[in-house]
Amino acid sequence: MKYKLFVSANQKELKEERFAIKDVITGNATLRGFFDVFLFEDLPAKGKSAVTTYLKNVTNSDVYVCIVGNTYGDKGKDGLCPTEREFRHFLKTKSKTEIFAFIKGSSADDKRRDKDTQNFVKDIKASFIYKRFRNIDDLKTQVLNSLISFLDDKGEFAKGPFDKAVRKDLGYETIDEKAVRDFLQKRAEKMRVSIPKITVKNFLTNTLKIVKKDNDDLYPTNAALLFFGKDPTEHISHHEIRIARFKGTDRVETLDSQEIKGHIYKMLDEVKSFVRRNTRLANKIVEFKRVDIPEYPFEAIREAVINAIAHRDYNRRGAPIMVSIFDDRVEVRNPGGLLPGLNIKNLEGHHATRNEAICSIFHETMDMERYGTGITKMKKYMKEHGLSVPKLSEEGDNFVVKFFGPGNRILDLVPSIPEERQTDLKKLGLNERQVEALRLMVNERQTLEIADYCKKFDVTEKTARRDLKKMISIGYVEKVGATKGAFFKAVL
Repeated sequence: MKYKLFVSANQKELKEERFAIKDVITGNATLRGFFDVFLFEDLPAKGKSAVTTYLKNVTNSDVYVCIVGNTYGDKGKDGLCPTEREFRHFLKTKSKTEIFAFIKGSSADDKRRDKDTQNFVKDIKASFIYKRFRNIDDLKTQVLNSLISFLDDKGEFAKGPFDKAVRKDLGYETIDEKAVRDFLQKRAEKMRVSIPKITVKNFLTNTLKIVKKDNDDLYPTNAALLFFGKDPTEHISHHEIRIARFKGTDRVETLDSQEIKGHIYKMLDEVKSFVRRNTRLANKIVEFKRVDIPEYPFEAIREAVINAIAHRDYNRRGAPIMVSIFDDRVEVRNPGGLLPGLNIKNLEGHHATRNEAICSIFHETMDMERYGTGITKMKKYMKEHGLSVPKLSEEGDNFVVKFFGPGNRILDLVPSIPEERQTDLKKLGLNERQVEALRLMVNERQTLEIADYCKKFDVTEKTARRDLKKMISIGYVEKVGATKGAFFKAVL
């Protein structure tokens, strides 16, 4: 059964606000499943009295939403405007009232409202909890929170952990089976096991236990939506990672930003792409190898993002995970402070979470261990990269991890560069002259002309041109300028 919701407000002054209430519900799959909205504007033209029609709909409503602005509206024979008439009719006809009142503007604005509106506001404030709003977005947030609270009070949401809650408002069709098959492939590779010979449905219901069967129907849990939903944010509006690259060391000027949505592993891939395009990658020649040196070890940042997804407070609606990239650091911030019993100074080796189902799925692909090793791994990755360990803090009701970068020392970060970031120059066919020339161009930012090359390595012009042509062919060197006065430099 759906709840009938009546929207009441001055049609002329608050037209946008009236339709915004409807947008909140029609744009949210969860609320859509629980509420039918009545807006007088949606009625077709009829011969019936307008007053009789809207009062009948007031009588049949379960929830009354009242929005008050500055103008009272046209009065009828009873001396009331339609909004106050609807308000009083709802109070009179409903033994158990559910009224949500929203007043536009601050308390300082109350004296600027017309006299009848001021009296109406006093009546509302005397008997009901009300919320103030500044703009449409503010109103939408207030309405969303109020309706979620209403449903929660009615017992419409399963009690218990958010990730284990069964979504009986949704069906199995919300699951993306391709995402599940990709997960099984990744799981098999990481755990070095075969892909299980069972159906996707059986894997979700019997192995992961994140899809629940009731009679012959299958219902996803929130964990199933987060990892394998076709459009998780459609059903969990705050499932989002907001990531931005800022200029300098504060949040004044944004250079690049993205709102990342989708199932969890897709989000992790998009975070990786964003971080790589917004952090530096330096090159250096070490002995006979060219090494690519990223500004940060992405494994450490990924670990922090996984921890944020796994441990965030999903009951904090409207609060996404935030990743911020500055000139000197990367911050990962997730809503929800530490659980009781955990200490910011002594987190290593302690494992506690709000979201056991989410953690269990990360365990399946070895993206998370069961022993609270996430912080230890972050520290390990940073130390191996030649950087300081991350700084952990609680800021308000947020848990924050800060990774500090190398600044101008990026070329010093060589000791533990993984094999995949090393290129054996001998295997590419470069001789010792070419490697040394490349070292000068890359490490010391020198440019070389043909004459320089001949003098430096005591070779003929023909040999110099052949050596440089080879380095150009593999994409490590480029020629700048015409034949006369041309020089060669590294492609960085």
